[in-house]
Amino acid sequence: MNKFPSTRNLVVLAMILTSAAVIVLIFYNDNPSVFQDTKIRNNSKTIIKSGYVKEYSLEKDTWPNGILVDSEGQVWVAGSKTYSLYKFDPFTDQTNTFKIKEPDGVTQDRPLMVWAMLEDSNSTIWLSQFGTRSILLFDKNTKKFDEINGLSHAPFQMKHDINENVWFTTTSTVGVVQKTPNFNTPYKISEFQIGNNTHPTGLYLNGDAVWITDAVSQKIVQYKMVREDDHITNIVKILELPLQNNTAFSYPTDIFVSGNNIWFTEHETNFITKYDVKTRTITRFPTSQSEYGVSTLPFWMRAVDNGSKIWFNEHEGNKIGLLDTSAKTLTEYEIPSRPSDGYVVYPLNIAIDPHNSNHLWFTELNTDKFGVIDANIPIPFSIQANTSKIMLKNSSTSNIDITLSKHKSLDTVRLFLNASSSLDQAGGLFKIDSRFSKEYVDLNNDDEHVQLHLRSLDTPSGNFTLGISASDGIVTKTIFVDLTIPN
Repeated sequence: MNKFPSTRNLVVLAMILTSAAVIVLIFYNDNPSVFQDTKIRNNSKTIIKSGYVKEYSLEKDTWPNGILVDSEGQVWVAGSKTYSLYKFDPFTDQTNTFKIKEPDGVTQDRPLMVWAMLEDSNSTIWLSQFGTRSILLFDKNTKKFDEINGLSHAPFQMKHDINENVWFTTTSTVGVVQKTPNFNTPYKISEFQIGNNTHPTGLYLNGDAVWITDAVSQKIVQYKMVREDDHITNIVKILELPLQNNTAFSYPTDIFVSGNNIWFTEHETNFITKYDVKTRTITRFPTSQSEYGVSTLPFWMRAVDNGSKIWFNEHEGNKIGLLDTSAKTLTEYEIPSRPSDGYVVYPLNIAIDPHNSNHLWFTELNTDKFGVIDANIPIPFSIQANTSKIMLKNSSTSNIDITLSKHKSLDTVRLFLNASSSLDQAGGLFKIDSRFSKEYVDLNNDDEHVQLHLRSLDTPSGNFTLGISASDGIVTKTIFVDLTIPN
């Protein structure tokens, strides 16, 4: 159906294990990467196909992945097959290209994949080079590249801590890069083994706490930093989840922690998941179902507004999601483009505009584009249900009354309805017969009322989440209802 493998396999395929418990390396580099600065005039063609999304084209076979919005509002995109770092000015639509020296062993068949980018206080951009054993640095002032070499494995995710140390995950370790006062060895790398059959992916840092998701062991682990003379020398495991054998995670990939609540993506599913450490309960919020009937594969998360909202990308859903964790609603923005094969655009990476948390930038691997979503633009319709909880006994039926409304000043809006659930990894309603009283509605000035009819077909017992969605084909709005199936 498409020319790329499922992106969940990109995480797992490169796993390499080492036996040392703690690896400490000193970095020195006297051979910075060769670079070339080429200005491309007006090559980023703006495509506006919806009221919320703007897309910009890059050169053919760029394969954009990593993306960053810096402190000045400039957008940086890493090209996987062109070995280039692109700087895009959203105020002038002008793009500059900085060529990266091709690392040894990287070919067109095995491209350089930059999965994470960040900026430090010295105007240096850090890029994790998945496929190498180094972190790439780009000085925005001198416009020169440098490298931090000597990592044990390829770097994947990266995050700052409060002291501007840069933490990273590799295919089998968690590491930290700390600055030193020594001019000749300005960085010290420390790596910490976290066990066999592991692949740390997501990172969340809070004080001395280091949280990781592990896509292979399918665990979430909290560590505590160990310091000596203000330098981090080790990490110690504090907590490992899940605690019960009857609770399983499915490729947890990214993580955000707020109080007792741990939010994470389950990359083999349709779910954004919340685990309450205090009550030991798990709640899965499904995306709307994919038009192709596959799992949407949520990947990275970007929490904004003190964690009250979480942006995430759907690798095979052709959408970017914004989950309101307070209101328990989900807004999904359709990516307008489609690749030449007509299917999945692969929005591999996302970045928040630090000046406007309602602006989310993303890359499209399969279309050689990047784009931005403006969530400041109001949604032209709303959806409500007459209940927030429902119990559905086996072999019984139940109805949910739904009200659809639109802004009075807008023209008629045609909405299509969709139901999803946490019963099935792809968001389906496993062993529940469901149908709406209307397949679609045309909203004029009056509200429309629809019923969702549910009938249990020996559905397995448990506590689940039901998603009820309305979509105009450009944006999808989902509300959630707690679904209990008693024994």
